[in-house]
Amino acid sequence: MSAPAPAVPALDFVFHPRSIAIAGVSSKEGPGFGGGGFVQSLLEIGFRGPIYLIHPTAPAIRGIKCYPRLTDIPDSVDYVISSVPARAVPGLLEDCIVKGVRVLHLFTAGFTETGDAERAKMEQAVVARAREVGIRLIGPNCMGLYAPKSRLAMMQGQSPEAGPVGMVSQSGMNAGEFVRYSAPRGIRCSKVISFGNGADLKAADFLDYLTDDAETEIIMAYLEGIQDGPRLARAIRRAGKTKPVAILKSGRTESGSRAASSHTASLAGAIKVFDGLCRQAGVLRVESLEELVDVAVAFRYIKKLNGPNVVVVGGGGGASVLAADDLDAAGLKLPPILPETQELLAKVTHEAGTSIRNPIDTTSLWDENSFEATFRPIMAAPNTDVILHHTSFGGGGGGSRGGDPRYRLPRQADTLGKLQEEFGKPIVIAIRPSTTGDGFEHGAYFQELCAERGIATFPSIVRAGNAMARLLEWQRLQGG
Repeated sequence: MSAPAPAVPALDFVFHPRSIAIAGVSSKEGPGFGGGGFVQSLLEIGFRGPIYLIHPTAPAIRGIKCYPRLTDIPDSVDYVISSVPARAVPGLLEDCIVKGVRVLHLFTAGFTETGDAERAKMEQAVVARAREVGIRLIGPNCMGLYAPKSRLAMMQGQSPEAGPVGMVSQSGMNAGEFVRYSAPRGIRCSKVISFGNGADLKAADFLDYLTDDAETEIIMAYLEGIQDGPRLARAIRRAGKTKPVAILKSGRTESGSRAASSHTASLAGAIKVFDGLCRQAGVLRVESLEELVDVAVAFRYIKKLNGPNVVVVGGGGGASVLAADDLDAAGLKLPPILPETQELLAKVTHEAGTSIRNPIDTTSLWDENSFEATFRPIMAAPNTDVILHHTSFGGGGGGSRGGDPRYRLPRQADTLGKLQEEFGKPIVIAIRPSTTGDGFEHGAYFQELCAERGIATFPSIVRAGNAMARLLEWQRLQGG
């Protein structure tokens, strides 16, 4: 007897619209921000269903037929994106009711976040009316959804390739930048949600959804404030018991609290209380968007560390010495290289000025025949938990030597991927910043090659070390 199919999460319909209408696209508007931006994003990612535009007078915009009102569209509409002024939203909602719309995404701003009492009342009235008839609202003041499998995009340039990382964000900009910063390092998303004011659907709703979503294995979040604290706490605890979770919480300072309140009408909660909740829930709280991306990379590619013992391998003694300081400061350990491992390394490292201690500073990495022979004995050593390989391109370092990068770098990435799989230990790559255009291109190419082979990459040794330390912290929170 076959196992029963997993239950479909209650909000799954939100992420799978069959048709979309966009209200508020200007006939003079290009494919930038606002309604025209959503048109461009959906066309670019290849939304499979019909897209309808609502405009009072224009017959067509960008080759897509326009209708004066939502109710004039002859076919059914599942999902509406509102880019109309706030005062027009109540009327648009009434048209949604007539049309049988299930989800209204309010890109429209100008509600509670303004601090104006009348605007706040209007938002409350819109929410009450939508709940009365069973329409779910996303927003106001948000970018909405990025769901690659459904071909939904909130911004241009978002990949149709789906992956296991989900994100909940009060900020549309931070949601978009998370996707943009993480994509070159191999992160692909299941669903990304920008929910703004959270007048109806809040962080807790979307955290619960991602916890239940079979396509989401890792959950990232950016929160500006606390809405319905007890319910959010339950959602965070539930998510943390089920999947790796990291949260970037703004409002850590008095200035940040004021900014968060004015941005999405949220009151920032006491950070110490929030920290306690995260620890109890087995969830990481991170300090920056960059760290959120780094932790996502660690969860996705490093996955687990058996201990804090890092062996640093690279060309360039100064960078290696600084790496030792940075990793030690992060709470990691640099164990001495065992005599039997040193003996094997000595066979491929002959030049004066190199070191086969830890950090390992060796020119053997620039020789294709010695590259694997350098890494293999370190991976085999019983006191190695992870290798951190640092490299650079185009600045006179080892990354610029050793032959044509178009051929050399794929072979190096293949070797590293093979060793990682063979020994069951992670290899982490820190690609130090380049100072030339060619070097930047080679670094980006190597980063892409590593991601394809399941290898974590970071833009600096410091960030790599911090991400590994945070992964170990998460494992401790999980009792591992």
